[in-house]
Amino acid sequence: MEYSIYLYIILSVLCLLIGFLGGFLGIALGAIRLPVIIIFGIEPIIAASTNLLAVIFGSLAGLLPAIKQGRVPIKSSLVISVPSMIAAFLGGYFAFQIPELYLIIIMIFCLIISGLVMTFYKISENEKRDETKGSVREFFVGILISYFGGTVGLALGVLRVPAFVYFLRMNIKTAGGINLLVSVLVGISAYLGHSFSGGLDYYLIISIVLPTILGMYLGSRFVKIVDDNQLRKVLGITLLILSAILLVREI
Repeated sequence: MEYSIYLYIILSVLCLLIGFLGGFLGIALGAIRLPVIIIFGIEPIIAASTNLLAVIFGSLAGLLPAIKQGRVPIKSSLVISVPSMIAAFLGGYFAFQIPELYLIIIMIFCLIISGLVMTFYKISENEKRDETKGSVREFFVGILISYFGGTVGLALGVLRVPAFVYFLRMNIKTAGGINLLVSVLVGISAYLGHSFSGGLDYYLIISIVLPTILGMYLGSRFVKIVDDNQLRKVLGITLLILSAILLVREI
């Protein structure tokens, strides 16, 4: 199917903005990008495969500045990312056994709770932990969220970052940096397991993936100058907006 040049331009601008916000928060925001792409009339199977590419390359673009800024501790990243990649593949493999509606309802509930907590609850300094050490909790948090993400077909950084901050007591900027690495690996795993029976639209890939890469790179560079509490509130509001979008979409 061929699409209008104006559609490609509109999607490019929107994906640039979504990418900037995603790089700023350390989240690929595929859960926002995918509905936007579909709303504009793109076939779902093409939209899904294109969105996965945007998640992979966009997260990679945001990851590079995060590494330079020291926001990706190696040990914690490995403890979380390796099992997460395996869990995402298994989640996708067994996804057919769980009704999609149930998964979406659970995800909306988690987004609302995460959004409210991120917006209104503040972690005191004595609650924070050493982010350079891996732990058993990191291992299991990564597995649970990635398995769930595999079943719904998303990297689910929107749930992973709040979990890192409030269950693992990470600084939000470090949580975002680690999540970008996990999103790259989980995205690759999901992409390899994805069916491309609907084909690819290369103009669509260019208009979505390239602006996402640029936006996430710029957003990730900008995050250093923002206060942690302000960043948590922005993320919380973003999660609440996303939960509303998903709820309206299901209704």
